[in-house]
Amino acid sequence: MHMKPLDDDKAIDLLSPIKRGRGRPATGAAKSSAQRQKERRERLRDDGKAFLTVHVDAQVLEGLKAYIRFKDVTPDQVIEKLLRQQLLRKR
Repeated sequence: MHMKPLDDDKAIDLLSPIKRGRGRPATGAAKSSAQRQKERRERLRDDGKAFLTVHVDAQVLEGLKAYIRFKDVTPDQVIEKLLRQQLLRKR
């Protein structure tokens, strides 16, 4: 069997496999969470969407979650429908 000398650190060891790290190889073009979120907001803005952040009572939120599960809709759809019904109706 042919082996390279132990003190030879220049020769390539062709007999042993090359060790690779785990997971997908890095491309060097990874985006941060902030960059991805910024691009998402820009896409939504281009589609005519706006952003609304609200703070509600925990019971109200639990009721909203239950309604969403029951009706199989998104929170956005529920909030938009409620606002349209209550604020944009003809008086």
